[in-house]
Amino acid sequence: MATTGDAAGSFSLHLKDILRLAVPAMLALASQPLLSIGDTAMIGRLGVEPLAARAVGAAIIGGIYWIFTFLSFGTTTLVGHHHGANDFKACGETYFHALCLALLGGIGVACAGLLFAPPLYELMGAATNVVNEGVPYFRIYIASAPFTFIFFASVGFFRGTLNTRTPMIIAFLISGTHLLLDYGLIYGHLGLPRLGLKGAAIAAWVGQLVGATACLGIFFFSPSMAVYRRAKWRISLTRLRPLFRIGSDLAIRTGALRGSLVFATSRAARMGADSLSAHEIAFQLMLLGSDVIDGLAVAGQALVAKYLGSAQKEKAYEMGKTLILCGAVAGLLFGVAFLGAQDTIASFFTNSTDVKLLLSAGVILLVALFQPLNGIVFVLDGLLIGAHDTRFLMWAMLIGGLGIFVPISWMSLHWGWGLTGIWAGVGALMSWRLLTLLYRFFSQSWSGVQNV
Repeated sequence: MATTGDAAGSFSLHLKDILRLAVPAMLALASQPLLSIGDTAMIGRLGVEPLAARAVGAAIIGGIYWIFTFLSFGTTTLVGHHHGANDFKACGETYFHALCLALLGGIGVACAGLLFAPPLYELMGAATNVVNEGVPYFRIYIASAPFTFIFFASVGFFRGTLNTRTPMIIAFLISGTHLLLDYGLIYGHLGLPRLGLKGAAIAAWVGQLVGATACLGIFFFSPSMAVYRRAKWRISLTRLRPLFRIGSDLAIRTGALRGSLVFATSRAARMGADSLSAHEIAFQLMLLGSDVIDGLAVAGQALVAKYLGSAQKEKAYEMGKTLILCGAVAGLLFGVAFLGAQDTIASFFTNSTDVKLLLSAGVILLVALFQPLNGIVFVLDGLLIGAHDTRFLMWAMLIGGLGIFVPISWMSLHWGWGLTGIWAGVGALMSWRLLTLLYRFFSQSWSGVQNV
């Protein structure tokens, strides 16, 4: 009985710690897909071609930006380990180096995006009218990359110090600014000019600028950040190496995932504007579920980094078991919600009868059925990142993304499986990730991976 009571008490304690960090993180992460949904819905009212142009641009930008999410995940892991060891000076120095990488990477991405926008759209298989609509949108949007990457690094720092409330507030500020300007600049309301798709891009640019400014302002001027500002503000290879080590693994891992998703979008684009639009709507639903559940992953990442940083391996493992249950329940809730609101979802996004038919032909059903699997996958992904087990994640994703999902996406176009085939491929990828992540977690190999 004592053992049962201890287990119940441990579960309750871990659940409390997870939710304390996860709820603000969930709300912050939910703001991004909700922003994308609102953005997509407003652009969708302009017609199929602007929506398709946004879909291609979003796929390219998302693929690039997801590679740089190592600035968030890597910084959280490293700062979390230092925070667990009460080395606050090292926390500040890690953040400084992450900011340097964010600024340099953001400028490079912005310049490349401005230069290569037309061939990128053509490479995605977009029709000429979609390219003409999309290139100006893409160029304005991608110019905000330095601001976005500064936000990524800042979020990683705040999470690593077990502070998920500040990123939540800043995320709300970004989304609110973006949506308000979307409404004004797309349609010409609020005394602003009617700019259509270009207006949506300007709204995104301003929103990201506001977010980066808020992050830096809080760090450099808030009294609560004073203990971290004692860091040495100069470049050090000792601080850069861990970021590069984790960053390279995560960049390849994320590149494989996003690359396979971009490839799938390019196959959908070759199926026609209606298929591409339906694919974009389904993708936004998947992002809504994944981004919210990623709040649990954020909590798991921060907590496992803290526990391993303070040499509490067993506590990290027990927390992980609680995290798996939370992820499964959250995924199940999203699946039920998607199934119960199929018609409402389709009508919200589009007026096109053809797009609605594609969504009702099994696509939304597949998205809903995958959610419980996704929930477990996302939380374990976060836990292993927090444990520095990024090399395993890299190889697992390379095999799953390039070896499973990409071939299925290719066959879906050339063998006539259509959009349903592409989304069956998403399910196959998530099943592979589930099996490999569960094996890795229960083997506990991750708890022995090298520390900072």
